[in-house]
Amino acid sequence: MSTRMIRNETGLALLAVLLAMALLTAIGAALTAVGIVEYRTSLNHRSATRALLLADGGATHALGLMRGPLAGYTYTDIILGADRTPNTADDGLLDGFLGLDSDDALPDGGVTLPHGRYSVRIVNDDGDPSGDPYIDTNNRFIALCRGETPDGGVAEVRVMLAAPSYPAVATRGDLYVPGDPAVLGRPGKCGGVHANRVISVSGHPIIDGGVTATEDVIVSGTIYDSFGNIVEPAYAPPIEIPDYEPMDYCASADFVLRDKKIYVTGPPEEMYPLNPGKFSGWQWDTEESAYVLNASDAVEGTVCADGNIKVNGNLGSTGDPFNISFLATGSVQLGGTPIIEAAHPDGILVMAGGDAQLGGNLSGSTPYYAGMIYAGAQCQVNGNPLVEGHIVCADNEDPYGANDLFDDNKINGTPTINYDCSGVQRRTLMAAWWESRTL
Repeated sequence: MSTRMIRNETGLALLAVLLAMALLTAIGAALTAVGIVEYRTSLNHRSATRALLLADGGATHALGLMRGPLAGYTYTDIILGADRTPNTADDGLLDGFLGLDSDDALPDGGVTLPHGRYSVRIVNDDGDPSGDPYIDTNNRFIALCRGETPDGGVAEVRVMLAAPSYPAVATRGDLYVPGDPAVLGRPGKCGGVHANRVISVSGHPIIDGGVTATEDVIVSGTIYDSFGNIVEPAYAPPIEIPDYEPMDYCASADFVLRDKKIYVTGPPEEMYPLNPGKFSGWQWDTEESAYVLNASDAVEGTVCADGNIKVNGNLGSTGDPFNISFLATGSVQLGGTPIIEAAHPDGILVMAGGDAQLGGNLSGSTPYYAGMIYAGAQCQVNGNPLVEGHIVCADNEDPYGANDLFDDNKINGTPTINYDCSGVQRRTLMAAWWESRTL
């Protein structure tokens, strides 16, 4: 009896061992299968992520081209392609444009990198008021960016690229136009003046691109465009005027004015006192509470000041503009007969946290300003200067330490302002972003 029980128990033990081994084998197989699936999923996820990064790289590449070598082209030009003809093979390709090096271009075959390739094609956005896929009227388009990896990963990114649309003169507050300026540009596109409050116009200015205000327009004279047509003022919704911080744009500065000293960014980096002392025409003027530049000793470059800037004398000469930019946390006052163009890489000529004043003598050479002029407070133009660019007045209170040069935004005298939609206001931005990945 006991022998049978031992034999039966031995058989049961063997059966239990076999069942346990079978169970462990099944579990092992299941774990192996799960591991394989997770491994493949990980590979697919990694591949898709790489593809997405490639597509993102295409979007960044396209943005760089629009801010750089293609900044002078309209968005309609870009949508049509280099041949300017709709429904052709190069529609929306960032390739073949004059001024665009082939090494920087985005051809039809895309750009190949060690871990894959990306390609970009530009299309008009569906919401464009023109209703024409080849005509941009709202300063925005869509970049279709695709990334692909050698192991089959695919990702697509749709990026809306857009640029703020400003007239030649724009202010957040009231704007006074008591003189006879000529504000020129492509009618309906560039040129024009706008105030988010009231515009008061007297005299007989010539203004292309329209005269608009959000509150009211008071006219005591007659406004014409450059073809002699009478311009009727119109209502327009407020324009978003940015609050630029000058110091945010000082990374490329050649000179920094701070604590009554001048710092040469170099190399080599150097520092010189300005009170007393003088360097490259700059010195501190206690009475003016400003860094003052004597034009005869000036050196070209971008100047950033923690404080106010005043320029005396005649910078540049006819046919040979002086390359210089002024960025200041305070106010910027330009006198004499300056003939200057922006040295700053973003086309900024003047960026003042306080007031900005452009002037010049009425005799001799015509004062000339090329670049964007921005005032965080108020801005004024006096005399008969020629401005190649646009003027933006944020109309804030003068910041602490800024010289209060005036309280109104005003275009006096007989200046000419030519505006071609280029400059920092035309700086293309990423306005929206959609992405998808194929795993």
